[in-house]
Amino acid sequence: MKKIFTTLLLVILLAAVGGGFLLLRFERQQLYHPRPDIHATPAHFQQRFQEVQFTAADGTTLSGWWIPANHPRGTVVFCHGNGGNISDRAHLAPAFTKRGFNLFLWDYRGYGQSAGSPSEPGLYRDARAAFDAAQPMSRNLPIIVYGHSLGAAVACQLARERPVSGLIIEGGFASMADMARRRFPDWPLDRLLTVKYDAAATAAALPGIPKLFGHSPRDEVVPFQSGRLLFAAAAAPKTFTILGGAHSDSSWLTPGQPGGEDLDNFLAQFKP
Repeated sequence: MKKIFTTLLLVILLAAVGGGFLLLRFERQQLYHPRPDIHATPAHFQQRFQEVQFTAADGTTLSGWWIPANHPRGTVVFCHGNGGNISDRAHLAPAFTKRGFNLFLWDYRGYGQSAGSPSEPGLYRDARAAFDAAQPMSRNLPIIVYGHSLGAAVACQLARERPVSGLIIEGGFASMADMARRRFPDWPLDRLLTVKYDAAATAAALPGIPKLFGHSPRDEVVPFQSGRLLFAAAAAPKTFTILGGAHSDSSWLTPGQPGGEDLDNFLAQFKP
């Protein structure tokens, strides 16, 4: 009987380990979609830029582009979403430099030319390193952190740990648990996740930092309701604006499109 019990316990443990491995693999497949190839640079959009290599606290080598404005009044450190790499965001550079902001585009570990493999603690380390790399190049100008999609949680965490002047969130979600409940309502995945990316809890701990949230009701990736929940949780001062288009359309970067006036008003408060 004792041998049977031991065997049964071993089978249960192996099943649990195997199930946990499969769940972790499924989680990573759903969460991270890096791409190594660089298919465009800011030069394709008539922007001068400098390649920057920097290192996270754990020694991981990271890669980014410093894109200077002609007469800068601030710097934007851009935390992108979970797919592709910075070459998928190179087209955004003119929208920031024309508004008078340097732009620092950089890749998380495992994305583009950055070494390593993505993880929640790793992405937070990378963001701190990106801020620290951008700070001396900014020459005492205000630094605004911009987070899109998954990058919203990264940006919020960075705002807790570094002296950012402002926070811009586009298409962000409240937490990974909230996303799991919305995407898989019939499964208790929210209680099994190994990641948190709890942007709502982090944003609630950021009093005093000006914040602008933008989200499109037509967002097909992050539900509009999750973005509203994130905004509701955030500490003041904060502004919410409705964007147009799909998840990555960034309508407020195009003059005359939804959200553009609110974005320009938000950026106008930052002076050299």
